[in-house]
Amino acid sequence: MKKGGPRTAFQHLLELVKWVDIVVEVLDSRIPVSTRHPKSRSLFGNKPHLLVSTKEDIADADRVRLLFDQSPVLKDERCLMVSLKGGDNPKRIIKEFVHMGEAAQKKLAAKGFRPRPVRVCIVGLPNVGKSSLINWLIGKRSTRVGNQPGITRGTQWVRVHPQVELLDTPGILPPVAFHPLTYERLAMFNLVPEAKYDYEVVAQKAFEDLRQIYPHLLAKISEDLLDPRAGIAEFAKARNLVISGGKPDVARGAQIFLANLRDGRLGRITFDRLANEENLDNSEAQDAWQDDESL
Repeated sequence: MKKGGPRTAFQHLLELVKWVDIVVEVLDSRIPVSTRHPKSRSLFGNKPHLLVSTKEDIADADRVRLLFDQSPVLKDERCLMVSLKGGDNPKRIIKEFVHMGEAAQKKLAAKGFRPRPVRVCIVGLPNVGKSSLINWLIGKRSTRVGNQPGITRGTQWVRVHPQVELLDTPGILPPVAFHPLTYERLAMFNLVPEAKYDYEVVAQKAFEDLRQIYPHLLAKISEDLLDPRAGIAEFAKARNLVISGGKPDVARGAQIFLANLRDGRLGRITFDRLANEENLDNSEAQDAWQDDESL
């Protein structure tokens, strides 16, 4: 570690966690198992922990609930699904923070300290919606309270409720050596850099997953897409995406298919597999994980 402070953003996060009462890990409801960091439980130890699964408005909520019942990565964890695009109220999340912070407040009182707001930090893998969740919780009526005694200098906190302070910078959990099938799912939902995967290959795999799990959504576009031999080329034809000679524009078809999948225009979906399906959860990730200077 470099003299004078944490060496990386991740080490900075671990330093902050020592001073907070609650750690909130953000998941993507379309792939909640795949977006759970496989080292979460060991990283944060006995710190009160809440999972918040975003994009509820475009996910398959029933399937998400089954995953939380069945997956060893999620089982027995407290999780709240939310939509950050209206129709949901941040007050229910803040109420949960207050409830979870009661034990910490009792410990402070037992030591003779004056009551203070519950301190919360939000963490998660890159691009799962951490900043969006923070902005949603902060809203327009919250008050910035600046540095707090004992906490890393320069850290900014926002009072989102008389009893809750939220760290206004999300904590980025470091990437891990994900199982290739998990990495593939992250790519489907734009959660890894585009330069690190083949767009057409990922689109084709997402197409096959959609046909296997939600065939009725493909049938709405064309019954021909239910043919096991069909793929992105046939999707391009069904959408009249052609190039010279009437050939399907596969590149454009892959781009549009993934864009529609990600935006929820194909319907509500959740792609992580259930117990009676193939096992693609993060428990298959390798034990090695990176502490990258670039984080």
